[in-house]
Amino acid sequence: MSKNRGAAGYGARGPLESEDPAEFHVCARKKRYAASIEAKKAAEHASKRPGAPRLYVYECPYCSGWHLTHRKPRK
Repeated sequence: MSKNRGAAGYGARGPLESEDPAEFHVCARKKRYAASIEAKKAAEHASKRPGAPRLYVYECPYCSGWHLTHRKPRK
């Protein structure tokens, strides 16, 4: 499982002038998974906790990685 946090290592800082602010707000603060199966396993595991919402997986258009969300995907 990937331990990387966010795209380009933003950490606690905001986006630089040369960086896309949308990418910073949407992607940089989320855990990134390299493969969809990895993200699906993490979502399944996290959703089993008592009182936890169901989590879904989506492919990020900014980093090409996979993230988790509580929002049900549109078809």
